[in-house]
This record gives sequence, structure tokens and C-alpha cells, in this order.
Amino acid sequence: MIASVSKMATRVRCSVVATAMAAALLGGCAVNDTGASEPWDPIETPNRFIFAVNRAVDTIAIRPVAVLYRDWVPEPAQKSVRNLLDNLGEPVTAINEVFQGDPSRAGVTLARFVVNSTIGLAGLFDVAAMMGMPRTKTDAGQTIGMWAGKGVEPENGGFYLVLPLAGPSNARDATGLMVDYAIDPFQILPVAFNWDFWYYSLPRFGLNVIDYRSRTMFALDDLEKNSVDYYAALRSAYTQNRAELIRAKRDKTDTKSELERRDNLALVK
Repeated sequence: MIASVSKMATRVRCSVVATAMAAALLGGCAVNDTGASEPWDPIETPNRFIFAVNRAVDTIAIRPVAVLYRDWVPEPAQKSVRNLLDNLGEPVTAINEVFQGDPSRAGVTLARFVVNSTIGLAGLFDVAAMMGMPRTKTDAGQTIGMWAGKGVEPENGGFYLVLPLAGPSNARDATGLMVDYAIDPFQILPVAFNWDFWYYSLPRFGLNVIDYRSRTMFALDDLEKNSVDYYAALRSAYTQNRAELIRAKRDKTDTKSELERRDNLALVK
């Protein structure tokens, strides 16, 4: 049974990657569209269908578990889980920081990873922050957006895309997601050692989903409550948030407080 679930999970991952690749290829047709006025959504009908499926899964399974996690798991334990997940993502962040032209920041990120992986007990405790090395977080979608050609607004990430389970995205960020997956040492090692997806990648993905959902509970509930069209509201919020992050990268205006604010209030990854 486990073997069959593992094969099914692998097929799901391949489907998501294939979708991302298709988005990247078709997104190249949008070079003349700045996307600054409103998100470009030429495949809105299938997007809304996937959005409806995602909401159903969230309502039935993800949200109830996230509520239990938020209300019953002690806050220090939740923080340790977040620290652990963040620590696993540090190598990918460091690689992107190098390609964003900030090798010194990448060095700090790698130093954080070493310190937290050892003294911080595999990342359960953010000892590096106590030592004056604050956490940063970036991804390949931001890297692509940062180096996009002149005249291409950060809002223009190609056409809008809703990914199964992963949620809001676009051609640029779906491509970035695929790149991050490909360069993640903690995704490469399980493949190299033939570790079963069921025992490693799936638990990591599940923890990320539940942790993220618990931290965005109020923001998403508020957005849904106060919007006439939740799909359109989330699409707009996602596009604006990602554009702000990319614009800040281009202008090099990020500060620690701004990063923390976005991490706490962002409606997207």
C-alpha cells in the first residue's frame, strides 16, 4: 500500500512540474504585457476549477488540521517546527541570493544553516539569530523577476496560474518553484539515496502546508469575508505581494522589519 501511495505521490509531483513547464513556455508569449493594471488570467476557467478543488480540500482536511495544530500544539513547539522547516530551506535561499548578486548575504545564510543545524539541533532552535544573523527568505521566482528585462513590471509574471494544492502562482513563479525543487539539496539527496518519498518529502510538504495554513488563517479568512469574489481577491493579493517582494529586491530596499512584516502577513508563500 505504501509503495502504491508513493508512486501516486510521484505522479502528482510530475504533473505539477509538467504544469509549471507549460506555464513557463506559454508565459513567454506575455513579454509585451506589463501586467501592471491587473493580473493576466487567460485560463481563468480551469484556474477557477482548480481553485474550487483546492478550497474543498482545504475545507475538508487542511483547515481543520491547521486549527487543531494552532490551538493544541504549544507555541514553542510550533516555533521549533517553523525553525526546522526554515532551516531546510536555507541552502535554496543561499543559492538564490548568489544569483541575485548578493554573495555576502548568501554567506550569512549558509553560516546560519551550519550553526542552526549543529548548535540549534537540526534547526529546531534559531541560535544563529541570537548570534546576530537574521533570517532572510527568497526564491527563484524572485530571482527571475529581479533580472527580468527593463520595461517588465514585477506584476508581470506571465499568466496567472492556480496549482493543485500549492495554490496561487504564475508562469514565472511556477518556473521558480520548479528551479527551487531542482536545486534543493534536501530533494536531491533522497533521490540519490533512493529514499522513499512517503518517508521524507511528503512529511516535509505536509508540515509546511499545515504550518503555513495556521499562520495565514486570520488573513485568509478576513480576505474571504470581505471580498465579493474570493478568487479574484486572492489573485490580486498574490500578484501585488509578489510584485512588492521583487521590486524591493530590484531596489534593494528590504529591511529586517519589512521582511518580518511580510512573513507574518503575506497571503502567499
